[in-house]
Amino acid sequence: MVSNERGVPAHVPPGLVHDFDHVTGPEVDRDPFAVYRNAPANRAFFTPIHGGYWVLTKAEDIRAALQQPELFSSASTGIPAQPKRKEKLVPLELDPPEHRPYRQVLAPFFAPKVVAAKAAVIEEVCIGLLDGLVPRGECEFVADFAQPFPTTIFTAMLGLPDSESKQFVEWNSVLLHGYDDPARRAAAGVEINEYLRSLIDERAGDPRDDLVSNLLATTIEDRPVSRDEVQNFTFLLFIAGLDTVTAALSFAFRFLAENPRHRGELVEDPDLISGAVEELLRVFSFVNTARSAVADVEFAGVPMKAGDRVLVSTTFAAMDRDEFPDPLTVDFRRRANRHLAFGAGPHRCAGSHLAREEMRTAVREFHRRIADYHAVDTDSIHTHGGGSMGMDRLVLRWETDIPTTHTEDGN
Repeated sequence: MVSNERGVPAHVPPGLVHDFDHVTGPEVDRDPFAVYRNAPANRAFFTPIHGGYWVLTKAEDIRAALQQPELFSSASTGIPAQPKRKEKLVPLELDPPEHRPYRQVLAPFFAPKVVAAKAAVIEEVCIGLLDGLVPRGECEFVADFAQPFPTTIFTAMLGLPDSESKQFVEWNSVLLHGYDDPARRAAAGVEINEYLRSLIDERAGDPRDDLVSNLLATTIEDRPVSRDEVQNFTFLLFIAGLDTVTAALSFAFRFLAENPRHRGELVEDPDLISGAVEELLRVFSFVNTARSAVADVEFAGVPMKAGDRVLVSTTFAAMDRDEFPDPLTVDFRRRANRHLAFGAGPHRCAGSHLAREEMRTAVREFHRRIADYHAVDTDSIHTHGGGSMGMDRLVLRWETDIPTTHTEDGN
């Protein structure tokens, strides 16, 4: 494969080459979704940035790529690549059939019935955070709520005290978004793994009713799960389960803060919350994973060679007018909301039920206590792009003498 001076492989038609940077482009600091809105209209195109990769823009193609691991491997899911680790992220970076037994180990811990049983704990954590925020009249939403809410739930699943949450948040932020400091980013990964290994060793000798102890007691194809495998599972859950819910909450509440009509709909009719969460997940779909072509193939109308990287973006899928009528409009009553916020195929997010429960709880309980709020210090709003887009700062303000609850009839 011969490349030109820009690193574009010879098999890529020149007319399909466009500069596209979803990680560090000039717009990502304020509105990473603008990168996608302003992208070329091609069904698929190639960008030479970050080592070069194909970009799919149609929901049908993105769904098909996610559902066909025989064509597109998950062996490396990051653009740019994550810091190298000795082990693959299991089961995220495994392809079928190797993937399936590991997925079967994790799935039961996040099944709908299991999540439903945690609903009271999720609500308790949410209310505890909000009770501390309401009298203040203002919060930095990301740091004060969107980060500690899912992180506290995760640490509880590991059987750890709430005090550990702050360190987990810091590690997660550096590891996933510290592109400007690779050494610190790699060090965070090492620190997380060392912490988890120590925890696993402790639980192996003193099992409890928590996620780590239960993973240690499970089997994979009739053999016990090893400590290294449990460490790999927990590391994946750490990086996949915390940052994503934080991002979903932050984008959703920024929109609600800036759109009082939509916010008022939720206050007046809480029955809309489930549909609203789905629509907010769709409009602000922020996961942009990657695949690698397994063999030479023509896909989405373009020639791909084995080893080509391919961006399969849930953000592009959400903006596809062939999939969603008027896709940029937020409609809490949207029907047939077949979004890809949680992916598709064998790697569809195992924690989707937990994420939805956390989102619904946050929207419900926040608006029970704070019905009217707005974003302030908007010049300081800062976002990031990449494989998992998100917000770094969002200041919300409300009047402290507003009613702290509302009744079911909205009074």
